[in-house]
Amino acid sequence: MRFRASQIAAAVGGVLHGPDTWADGASIDSRTLRPGQLFVPIVAARDGHDFLATAVAAGATVVLTEREAPGGIAAVRVDDTAVALTRLGAGARDRLEGPVVGITGSVGKTSTKDMTAGVLRRRFVVAASEKSFNNELGVPLTLVNAPDDTEAAVLEMGSRGRGHIAELCAVARPTVGVVTAVELVHAELMGDLDGIAEAKAELVEALAAGGTAVLNAADVRVAAMAARTDATVVTFGDPGASVRAVDVRLDDELRATFRLESDWGGTEVRLGVRGVHQVSNALAAAAVGLVLGIDLGGVAEGLSDAVLSPWRMDLTTAPSGARVLNGS
Repeated sequence: MRFRASQIAAAVGGVLHGPDTWADGASIDSRTLRPGQLFVPIVAARDGHDFLATAVAAGATVVLTEREAPGGIAAVRVDDTAVALTRLGAGARDRLEGPVVGITGSVGKTSTKDMTAGVLRRRFVVAASEKSFNNELGVPLTLVNAPDDTEAAVLEMGSRGRGHIAELCAVARPTVGVVTAVELVHAELMGDLDGIAEAKAELVEALAAGGTAVLNAADVRVAAMAARTDATVVTFGDPGASVRAVDVRLDDELRATFRLESDWGGTEVRLGVRGVHQVSNALAAAAVGLVLGIDLGGVAEGLSDAVLSPWRMDLTTAPSGARVLNGS
């Protein structure tokens, strides 16, 4: 999204020094920054302020800074650049009038996000999280980098403990929430399966009554989240769910074909991605599409054409002729 430096300062509660220039989107990495973007130096293991000059040389038109404002460029002085990025993400969310889809779960988040974006692009101009950018930096960056003509956003939401997803939801304010599964992942941070479920349930708890929770009926802990929201509940994955798969088959390229049956009707689907486990992710994406008015043909086409983020069931052939499956 395009912001004037003065708009950025107002959104983040900072003080503008220098010219009131435009910035189109934002970056926290001077190596991948595009000319015309806002540069946000994050203070972590390395201090992003050390790369301000590099970012300016790469074409940044506005910078955030916790230090003395550099001369010759629009600089917004703030107390904490990470907090300022969160606030700017919330400001970008204010500009979105269409649906915002939040996706969480122990596994399958990124693939479900990619397939959901593929389905929604049959009707909407879509902004979606890049790769697995799903934390307190990735979510606001996705919102800030959404094109001005965005009609729907698809946001992956990760968690390192209780309260994290709630914080992301406060910024993103999702209208549709998807929970893929609860598995024993990051147990060192969230405890047992019930503790993990508590953390993931923050997404459905954040939905307004007019929203929709899309829940995996085949996972008992996810299905139980229906009692924790006032939103409409749509289920997937189980034979009795709102959206389900019948007659699943894998071809020699590990791509699944199945009959999608739903409360909206049925259609044949051939996934463009690999692995039988992707059927569940595809059903979640299909459910979101159907809820948001994509017809069955568009859902099937979106699932067939969807491209996953790198290194998810990539099948290649080595010079020796061996088939190499990269799921790293």
